[in-house]
Amino acid sequence: MLEITGLRKSFGPLEILKGVDLEIGKGDVVVILGPSGSGKTTLLRCINFLERADEGNAQIGGLQVDLRSASKKEVHSVRQKTAFVFQNYNLFNNKTAIENVAEGLITGRKIPKKKAWETARKALDKVGLSDKHDAFPSRLSGGQQQRVGIARAVALNPEIILFDEPTSALDPELVGEVLGVMRQIAAEGTTMLVVTHEMQFARDVANKVIFMDGGVVVESGTPDEIFGRPKEERTKQFLRRVLPEEYNYSI
Repeated sequence: MLEITGLRKSFGPLEILKGVDLEIGKGDVVVILGPSGSGKTTLLRCINFLERADEGNAQIGGLQVDLRSASKKEVHSVRQKTAFVFQNYNLFNNKTAIENVAEGLITGRKIPKKKAWETARKALDKVGLSDKHDAFPSRLSGGQQQRVGIARAVALNPEIILFDEPTSALDPELVGEVLGVMRQIAAEGTTMLVVTHEMQFARDVANKVIFMDGGVVVESGTPDEIFGRPKEERTKQFLRRVLPEEYNYSI
């Protein structure tokens, strides 16, 4: 489904990704954990060409591309197979919820407007916003705005959805509604690559967890393996820090 090999990315003298390999199967829900600055977001952005990698190759749904030198046509082909859910929603403030969802279908996928709006309506209904089709972002809560962002991704019917810390900008009481939608679309078999700090979501929904630090994959495995039997000392340190009540004495 998605295979990344040898992904490297630097910003000036600072090397952010140091040769990352990643493999995701169809229907997988893969969660990437790690401290701030470990390269998680940059990894996602390089996969979707929001950043250009310095080195690396990708195979996405049978399409093979060089992440450094891919042509404009190849970038377009990758983006036809992927969708991106941003931390800060990235909605058009002058467009309603349904217009935000339909925009990518009309301009990016060249879908006729009538069909695009029908698809957008269904996507908004799926994420629990059937009564907010005509609302502008300024009239929506943060959780509702992020659900519009998820609806926008779902409407594209991509082969994989990339989630970049989708709850990090939300007030704590709004996190649950967004995670609930993500659980729902995961249960429907959607392939997902999720950068998040939500440990319970990783435990309950993911079938694979990746721990990154310092621009490399330190350890990967099932949720049971990573949370219950971590092998690497750096993984154990991270778990002790983010879940101190559970891990201060157990690993």
